[in-house]
Amino acid sequence: MNENVAKALTEANVVKFGEFTLVSGMKTPIYIDLRVLPSYPESMLTVTEELVKVIKKLKPDVIAGAETAGIPLATAISLKTKIPMIYVRKRPKSYGTQEMIEGILEKNAKVVLIDDMATNAYSKIKFVDGIKHASGIVEDVVIVLDREQGGVEALGKENVKLHSLITLKELLNYMKDNNLIDDNKYNEVLTYLEQNK
Repeated sequence: MNENVAKALTEANVVKFGEFTLVSGMKTPIYIDLRVLPSYPESMLTVTEELVKVIKKLKPDVIAGAETAGIPLATAISLKTKIPMIYVRKRPKSYGTQEMIEGILEKNAKVVLIDDMATNAYSKIKFVDGIKHASGIVEDVVIVLDREQGGVEALGKENVKLHSLITLKELLNYMKDNNLIDDNKYNEVLTYLEQNK
């Protein structure tokens, strides 16, 4: 487990408990709101530095931020690494060029997609398809947190590897070890995750 990331995420209060509906339509007793990270500069810096370590190993020509949560992460990584950045829209623009890509993407450039997290990775596949449609090559997606609910497998079928800094279970274990979550809540969420793989 990456303790630096776990600490940064808990300090940014990204974990919410209750009853939520995810983008995928799934109901969940836990919601991870990584969109708040830029509001916590220290946590954002820690997470960005850890993402940069992963990106440097992958050696992309371009990094792509996924609209919307991936854009601030990709921007921070681009500024630190000097690797050019683009961003990918959820759907093509309804005006102008009607493209999904914003920025400069050369043909056959090696692109790494950046986003905040993955559940079943359905949205990641759409972003990857958008990059491929614009003649980019995507073999890697880098996220902060993996909910471990099918993302690795779904992207694997597309010949794309999912890299994450931390899993939801690792984050929960960190919270439990540091008395940030009680046993009942911990067990409730773990049971949910087991039943919704």
